[in-house]
Amino acid sequence: MSKITPKEYHSKTEDVVTVRSALIKDAKALVDLQFSVAQEGKYMVTEAEEFNLTKSEEKETIEQHSQQPGQLYLVAEINNTVVGFVEFENGNRRRTSHSGILSIFVGREWRGKGIGSFLLQELLDWAANELLIEKVTLAVFSTNRSAIALYKKFGFQEEGRCPKDMKLASGKYIDSVLMYKFVKKM
Repeated sequence: MSKITPKEYHSKTEDVVTVRSALIKDAKALVDLQFSVAQEGKYMVTEAEEFNLTKSEEKETIEQHSQQPGQLYLVAEINNTVVGFVEFENGNRRRTSHSGILSIFVGREWRGKGIGSFLLQELLDWAANELLIEKVTLAVFSTNRSAIALYKKFGFQEEGRCPKDMKLASGKYIDSVLMYKFVKKM
């Protein structure tokens, strides 16, 4: 079972932030959060018009992550409101099960207050203790400078770039930056 013991933090605005494993009851809030980020049009591959994730699908994802070794789904909540999450999924073959990719979302009004750091810290602590996991990876838009700075602060290194990986409706291209961190001595 891939779950953590809930942990409390204090945001930069002194709000009490609880980071805990995602629960089935969080599905609607998680779908709503992802849709709100999609509506911003800046940080997701999925555009708002393409967003079709359902509460039922999200429940399945939460359930899967709670039962599979090498997978984790955490939420950050303030006053019983989900304000961010991090999802981690490792490879599904023996040769790739030691490595996985994370996705992290923080609601617009909660960015810059430490929420992303709390989620990332809990994920990395879990990964360091999860027997299967040795490497944590991610892909981030090259234009998302604050996210890249956060990842570097936590020791992630650039592994490569995918030039013109994303094409916006305006015709502008954005590179994807691939980053990694080993969580165990190799």
